[in-house]
Amino acid sequence: MELNVYLIGALVSEDKLNKDFSHLSPVKLNHQINQVQFFLEIINDDDIPAERQNFFRNKFVAGYENNIKNNEWESLCETRHYFRDDLFKEFAKNKLFIFKPYLEEDRYGRTNIKISNKSSVKVIERPKGISDNAIGSLVTIPIFNDYNQYTFEKRLLESKSIGNNDFFEKITTSCLVSGDYLYGEFKDFEKLNDGWHVKQENTIKKIPIDFDKYNDFSIIEPHAIYMDFDLFNEVILENGLSQLGQPVSLEREVKLKKNIVDSIDEFEEDIYSENDFLENLFTYLKSKNLILEEKQIVNFHTALKTRRLVILSGPSGTGKSQLVFNYAHSLGLMKKVNKDTHQFKMIPVKPNWRDDTDLIGFLDTINNIYRPSESGLIDTLIEAKDNRDKIYLICFDEMNLAKVEYYFSQFLSVLELEGTERKISLYSKNLVGRVINGEQYPHEIPIHSNVLFVGTINIDETTQTLSDKVLDRSNYIELNIPENHINNWVTNSIATTQLSSKEQNSDDKVENIVDLYHFDNWSNPTKEIKLLKEEIQILNKINQILINNDSSKGIGFRVLDHINSYMLNLPPNQLLERKDAFDLQISQKIIPKLRGTIDELDEVIKNPEDGLLRIFEEKSLIISSRAIIRKLRELDTYGYTY
Repeated sequence: MELNVYLIGALVSEDKLNKDFSHLSPVKLNHQINQVQFFLEIINDDDIPAERQNFFRNKFVAGYENNIKNNEWESLCETRHYFRDDLFKEFAKNKLFIFKPYLEEDRYGRTNIKISNKSSVKVIERPKGISDNAIGSLVTIPIFNDYNQYTFEKRLLESKSIGNNDFFEKITTSCLVSGDYLYGEFKDFEKLNDGWHVKQENTIKKIPIDFDKYNDFSIIEPHAIYMDFDLFNEVILENGLSQLGQPVSLEREVKLKKNIVDSIDEFEEDIYSENDFLENLFTYLKSKNLILEEKQIVNFHTALKTRRLVILSGPSGTGKSQLVFNYAHSLGLMKKVNKDTHQFKMIPVKPNWRDDTDLIGFLDTINNIYRPSESGLIDTLIEAKDNRDKIYLICFDEMNLAKVEYYFSQFLSVLELEGTERKISLYSKNLVGRVINGEQYPHEIPIHSNVLFVGTINIDETTQTLSDKVLDRSNYIELNIPENHINNWVTNSIATTQLSSKEQNSDDKVENIVDLYHFDNWSNPTKEIKLLKEEIQILNKINQILINNDSSKGIGFRVLDHINSYMLNLPPNQLLERKDAFDLQISQKIIPKLRGTIDELDEVIKNPEDGLLRIFEEKSLIISSRAIIRKLRELDTYGYTY
């Protein structure tokens, strides 16, 4: 059986061969077939497929002179017909052999390794920098030249197939070469039906390495570059790609006239600040007669900056969906990306949704075609993947009409991951290359930080309750009706109707369009713990009360991480003071999970010495106190709360 891999071998020394095979010689003349037989030691053994490694352990590759088609060897044989074994030793002393191996089982059931007769052996001079002791020390850097540079980099960033290099069964290095550039570093390579795919862990970089300058330490073949291990890691990777590499990006700089560039810089400085955005948002919401407390709006905005699911709860008609819609409008997301999609997607949830196929679609295995759901979510996610500089906001309206953990299961898990791990699967990767519309709908779609998710819910007899799994992974915001809202609504309505139609239309024009660059500048993705000492003490007290009642109901690490992330992302305008923000996080991350009967929760909430209500009142956590009092009211009325 021929293996689909190219190996590089050097003539084995007599000492090494005799350690395990004392009866053999590195080169000998087989008189029965009148052929010189020789044994090679492999110097790029990382390229051997993992499942075949055992066959190569402590073994050498056998070859015969008829495997070799080399002018130098043929000329030597013509000048001397005797002592060809000594002649071959001299010939092979400073040579390397590039070949495909062939596995053959003998009559005793042992597997022997030979040079395959199906493909020719290439003989080259050993580079000066690859010593006799370099056994197993060559790194193989694959070469992909199926596409031009722009197309290759586009496919690389979009996690599509980068080519069909058929010279490998596996790729073990962290880099590759395409055109004039070395690209890396990659977490892994994977061969699917449509070719090779890469898995990236960090930003992909590239650097134009002149490999011809390293001829003494490398072997350059059309399909790969074989290089000394130490040189590759210490020079090419550490000093080269890591320090001098440039991030791979499809962005192309547009050259503008100087006066236009200056005006753009001034424009960005003038209006692309978070404070200005929030002020414009407040004004716009009032123009739409949406009466909300400014703290509620800032709370919603801050929760979105953590890049986790935000759930808006509240009585029907309080403006949950309108808040999301007008927030998207203020970001400038209502402009069409193409004729079919916006950067804002409102998805009405249906009560008959049972799993994620209702939301994202399914693979039609009879016709080998992927059929996306009519929700349009997949097309929006693909647009977001291809436009990573733009923000996309996806809202699931009346999210709990169906069981969230059923139809949204993949997303609940994925949104907790970081970076390149955030991917949803459409179908098995084993089917890549077989799905007719696989180019349009790949087997998995990454969810980058430019996609924000919001859900709106009502709590009534027509809806499903949210499980702890959902609450744990989201920021649960209760959008309450503000004080004196009727008078404010009337006053604001009169002011709005007095505006001319021209003035009203001008309010709908969004001048301060926010892209991902600016939204990221407003956000703080750091994982550093920045909770204050007093805040940690309060969390410890709450946790102790909860676990004293039920050891499985304490504050988990995920909740702590979410609270810390929220606090790190507070806007600098002080409209939402830190104490109020922390109060909101307790009411949004901890209190919603307090569910049970009056017997289970009465002591937890009302204990006069260490009940939750006393702690909240003692620490002046007004919002949390109101939330816990609502829980008490439910317990007194119904005997349970959920």
